[in-house]
Amino acid sequence: MLSRRDLLKITGQTYLAASLAPLANAMNSLAPAPARSVRSINVINFLRGVEPRGPVDLLLPAVKQMEITKDLNLPTTWLLQYDALVSGPFVKFLKDSMPKGHEVGVWFEMNEMHCKAAGVEWRGRPNYEWDHIPCVAFTIGYTEAERIKLADAFMSKFKEVWGSYPRSVASWNLDAVTMAHLVKKYGVDAFAVCRDQIATDGFTIWGAPFAGYYPSDKNCWSPALDPKHQISSPVLKMLGQDPVYYYESSYPMPDGRKGGPDTMEPVWPSGRSPVFIENFLEMIEKSPTLSFAYAQLGQENNFGWPEMAQAYPIQMKALAELRDRAQVHVETMGETGRRFKQAFKVTPTQAQVMLEDPFGNTRRQEGTIWYQSRFYRANLHLKGDLPFLRDLTVYSDRNAQPFLNQATRLHDVEQRMPAALDGFHWSKTPGSSEPGSGGYFVIEGERLKLTGKPVVREEGANLIAELPVTGGRKLVVKFEERRLSVRLLSDSASPLTLMFEWDPSRAAFVGLNGQEATYKWQEFVYSVKVTEGSPKKTELGWSVLATNRGIALDLAQKS
Repeated sequence: MLSRRDLLKITGQTYLAASLAPLANAMNSLAPAPARSVRSINVINFLRGVEPRGPVDLLLPAVKQMEITKDLNLPTTWLLQYDALVSGPFVKFLKDSMPKGHEVGVWFEMNEMHCKAAGVEWRGRPNYEWDHIPCVAFTIGYTEAERIKLADAFMSKFKEVWGSYPRSVASWNLDAVTMAHLVKKYGVDAFAVCRDQIATDGFTIWGAPFAGYYPSDKNCWSPALDPKHQISSPVLKMLGQDPVYYYESSYPMPDGRKGGPDTMEPVWPSGRSPVFIENFLEMIEKSPTLSFAYAQLGQENNFGWPEMAQAYPIQMKALAELRDRAQVHVETMGETGRRFKQAFKVTPTQAQVMLEDPFGNTRRQEGTIWYQSRFYRANLHLKGDLPFLRDLTVYSDRNAQPFLNQATRLHDVEQRMPAALDGFHWSKTPGSSEPGSGGYFVIEGERLKLTGKPVVREEGANLIAELPVTGGRKLVVKFEERRLSVRLLSDSASPLTLMFEWDPSRAAFVGLNGQEATYKWQEFVYSVKVTEGSPKKTELGWSVLATNRGIALDLAQKS
């Protein structure tokens, strides 16, 4: 089980800084995004009171982060773990230093002081006052009754110290029971949780939405379909994840090195790359996003200031320049939660589009197109000249999250949403840089290849990708709230086939029943309906042959 600090030893300390290189200007083939989109970025720094794994100055990062954000007049959210709320210099420092426009909230990971205050057993390892193991640090390691006690104890102490309840609560890992309680009893406006990841700190999250959503009352990783099952404050996804390479175990850099964690965190090679910083912020500011775009910048204090000293100021300066262009709301986490609730009654459609390689690779560039609604998420990936579907994940109010009503004692936990296509877990070699599990576009037995730059545009709540492909044809992929459709524009009579291929031993696919493909994941049964085209079971999955040059899939599940 690798922790985030272990990953830093492997990747961050060997990184040769590229910060002296000029920021690159990506040239995306993108139609201008409508001004109606809500685009928000939060600076969130969170503070732990102890770091049992080694000596580190836990106050210095906050001091330096405060200096930089105040100097640039950037709204900032400071999240306190319970031990930092009740001990150490953190509260006094924040009260003495915070300007108007900053907010204080809660980092909801358990520690020994917190458990004792709530009357809950502390199960951390000896000499660990805070322990990152999932069954100790996160709410899923506690019973429903214990979760309520832990929440109430934190809220009570927070109000005693700050005079009011927090409006923002975050953790790498949360659950729907705790979220619902915090909203109903304390009026929390926004939650933030970890992005998709594989086995870091002992937990896997895979298939959750990528920006913001109203969670289901049975599953905090899944958007509610029916408003009656909706927790009324949104979940925001942390860390500013690279949308292109995160399906791979590592990402290539132009100088031939391989990067590790692929986020905007300033301790990682990705977060120190000027090219990635500019491309990521440009995506949030300018690319088609439909209704909502979101990113979180900032860093937790227990990495220590030396690891973030190079990139943190660079990122904050870039963010201030973006703020001054007035296309993105740079605001506190609580403000984003309130803005989201004012703008959207249910989870809106969203997109992340990055058509240029995020790290400036030229040998084999990759780009990607993500779509998100409350019914499903989808990813159309561009690996060199090969376009293919890399991800189709569906959501349902009937699908309860793992450990919703019981406490886990596992040190390694997996929280995966039900996939109709999982390009990572269903591949023979998960994390490989070569195409694996996917939905491939095929004509006469050959996969279609790109012959020019794709164009991505918005059409109301829909996202449309137009791809010039072999034979002078145009492949049009349309993402709608409940369905995905593919159409081939061509003078040729050869029909299009969408080929779903994977390692059958790893996939959740069960079989075909007429026009319906059935899946089963952890006792949850779900399906994809073919509303246009002819489905057929194959040796490696299933396929759909186009009728009238078109294919359409209904991905919406029963609520």
